[in-house]
Amino acid sequence: MPDIVRTNFGVISESRLEEILIFFMGAMAFAIFIKNEQQLIFHKKEKEKDKKKIEQTVKDLVESYSYIGEVNRKMDLLMNTALGLSDRSVLSKAHEKETYQSIVSATSFLLKADSVSLRFININDLKTKKEFRSENNQGMIKNDVLIEMKDNVNVKKDNDCLIISSGQKINDIKSYLIICGFDEKEESNPKNIEILKVFASQALFLYSYTHNEPKNCPPCETKK
Repeated sequence: MPDIVRTNFGVISESRLEEILIFFMGAMAFAIFIKNEQQLIFHKKEKEKDKKKIEQTVKDLVESYSYIGEVNRKMDLLMNTALGLSDRSVLSKAHEKETYQSIVSATSFLLKADSVSLRFININDLKTKKEFRSENNQGMIKNDVLIEMKDNVNVKKDNDCLIISSGQKINDIKSYLIICGFDEKEESNPKNIEILKVFASQALFLYSYTHNEPKNCPPCETKK
């Protein structure tokens, strides 16, 4: 640095002073470099955080819309089944099988099940009065297992099957939905279970109506 340092500085020679200045300037440049590097790393991390936040937001939105769509489909399913059973024209033996199969199909869709059956049992003699199954039904649960359910218990698990019973009996007949190979996440949703209870009760009402069994039927009395 001949243009800056031209003479000795006290006891420090010109060359030594130049070395000291060069050292401090180098140290300053290095410090500026390190600071800039740290800022670049910081901004890079912030961008990565922002990117992850955006990705998570998009994911949450997709899941929310998916959930809303699933809820809407379930509500449509429940309303269609309920409205179908409220139509007196379908409450006949001519449409009986079709209506029961719609309940079986709706149950299968609701719990994403491998197989579903709807069974009507006389709880006194353990005889099956009627049963309707999904096409790929392979599960078989005996009647004595079903009637072990107490009057105040509507939900029971047996191995990989879920059993939903009607909340009441009509002339000693109860209906049971037997659902096997179901999706555990869907089964853990209380709203789904409540919908299935409605299906089981509606099925029993339809059975009592089409088989002319209005006696001892509290729901039937309210329908008059």
